[in-house]
Amino acid sequence: MGKIILTILVFLIFICVLPSARAENLFIKFYQDHISAINGNRCPMYPSCSSYASRAIEKHGLVLGWVMACDRLVRCGRDEVYQSRTIISKGRKLIYDPVKANDFWWFEKEKK
Repeated sequence: MGKIILTILVFLIFICVLPSARAENLFIKFYQDHISAINGNRCPMYPSCSSYASRAIEKHGLVLGWVMACDRLVRCGRDEVYQSRTIISKGRKLIYDPVKANDFWWFEKEKK
């Protein structure tokens, strides 16, 4: 529960403070370069949650990208471990969960 509240709080702060998706990606880059580098990459998913957030924001804009990133943080390492396919990256077995696999929640599929 605390993780969800923290995620919502961070989301609200960035919506108020950062005016664009480019500025948001600067925050994610700072996290990846400084915080994650010290803390270590422990994300069980590929791409990592911070890379996923960056890609979602680039593809769908700041608001929807953050919603998708928050959804990913809530799902990280839970049922996805048993339901999604896995890949091997740098000798680690990771759960494959790209942004394009989660677009169906937000957009209708194109009719052929």
